[in-house]
Amino acid sequence: MVPVMTKRSEHPRIGVAGAGTMGQHHVRILSQYPGVHFTGLYDPDPERAAEVCGRHGCLSFPTLEELLENVDAMTVAAPTTWHAEIGTLCLERGIHVLMEKPLAHDVESAAGLLSLSRASGAVLMVGHIERYNPAIGKLMEMLRNVPEEIISIDARRLAPFDGSRCIDVDVLYDLLIHDIDLALEIADSDISRVSATGRPVYSSQNDTAHAVIEFRNRAVASFWTAKCLPTKVRTTTVATPGRYLVADTLSRSLTVYTADRVPTKGMDVCFMGDIRREEIAVPDDEPLRLEIEDFIRAIREGCTPIVDGERALRAMMALDLVARSINSTCG
Repeated sequence: MVPVMTKRSEHPRIGVAGAGTMGQHHVRILSQYPGVHFTGLYDPDPERAAEVCGRHGCLSFPTLEELLENVDAMTVAAPTTWHAEIGTLCLERGIHVLMEKPLAHDVESAAGLLSLSRASGAVLMVGHIERYNPAIGKLMEMLRNVPEEIISIDARRLAPFDGSRCIDVDVLYDLLIHDIDLALEIADSDISRVSATGRPVYSSQNDTAHAVIEFRNRAVASFWTAKCLPTKVRTTTVATPGRYLVADTLSRSLTVYTADRVPTKGMDVCFMGDIRREEIAVPDDEPLRLEIEDFIRAIREGCTPIVDGERALRAMMALDLVARSINSTCG
């Protein structure tokens, strides 16, 4: 197919594929977003599509193909196993794509979507929504403003079992992908070793997993991910020689412990002193709205979104290493 070089669009026509848990919120935000034309929605369940469109005053299209004929960009909030197919249909037409995480159901399919994006000139962005959580945004800002060696990253993402969402993929693709993406950004180093274990609890797939990733710069990231526990936890903790930062994306809070006096190698007596605790002010912004704004900005200005196709593929490759380690321990 001859590549269609997509031009920047100041007032893009945008559609949504999928009217599920996330898709309905894409519709809500886009139907009210200034400066864009929200074309409409496609979902294979016409009753669900009609119900969502009835709430937000938008059009429901009978087929995906008909919707694609009338848009410049798409946000895809369909099940993960459909991502490669829908993404291919869009990118071959030069349509910009915001794909809800993960980019695809496997590395090969994700790489194929990235190649199509490069050939067509269309934006390919992946909705790793935690990148837009204000607590994570402030955490990243503090790490950038005062660069330090990263000693460790600890990520915990726990949830009750819910058989109504993301049942086509296991806990790695449903939840862990968020924390893998964050850890790769924070560590900013190549991976040297991965070890992991996981198991089913209430389903036929992995419902819980523990993983450790070691980086070449000696940073270590540990992960506990589960969708089988009677509580919700969403924390990302980063340790440096002088600071300990704890971001909670449920409460949208950031707590920082700072040692103003730190040991020096070679000292006879080594101790930390003047340790203070500080609650950092975090903006009250909706992460999904910030994510969609980033997508629209990339379309209008031709800039790179926070998680483009290349970054998303890198996260999927790291996730694949975790999956392989789990499979090897199960075997």
